[in-house]
Amino acid sequence: MNVTNPYAQAGWAGSNGTTPLPSLFGALPFPSQPPESSIHRFKFTSFNPDILNCVLYGPQSHAYFRVLNNTPSQNFTMFQNREGKSIAVIEWRQSPGAVVEIRDIIRKQLVSSWLPLSSDRTYRFMKARDRTFVWVPQNQYVGLYTYGTTNPELYAKLSRTEGCVTLEISSVAIQIGLFECCVVAVVLLQSGRSID
Repeated sequence: MNVTNPYAQAGWAGSNGTTPLPSLFGALPFPSQPPESSIHRFKFTSFNPDILNCVLYGPQSHAYFRVLNNTPSQNFTMFQNREGKSIAVIEWRQSPGAVVEIRDIIRKQLVSSWLPLSSDRTYRFMKARDRTFVWVPQNQYVGLYTYGTTNPELYAKLSRTEGCVTLEISSVAIQIGLFECCVVAVVLLQSGRSID
């Protein structure tokens, strides 16, 4: 018998920390830590010849979006969901610059307004869902962070390897509706074209 642990004396399991102890009043659930945000990995692959013609694959290798630049006019890049419906479009203009629209999220506007460069030209802002975020280059990736907070939270990562661009996005970012915005931003940032 363990005389230093009153729970063990009463015969309750969990006295060694492996099982949660019962709540104080029996009927109330025992408090637990909230689960950490999980990360979802998506890969832009099947470049033909670049990210402006590719397929976005997600968990279990399911195709989520097709990015198509081989439309009748090469001045447009379309984003289609699994059902073939257009969810976003980029119009490549010389002047005043590229235009972007994401259905029901981002109204048609200049990319330079949606993803403006910082004054020191080291990162880009992204305005979505009535909030502002920042894409900041790091050593091996570009991270999407919350903006205007004392402890910026990392919501997504963009990285590139030979023949593949990877987007890692948190479940929190997906829940607040940033998935489509991140997909379009990744294509813009990796397009190799002038977006300002």
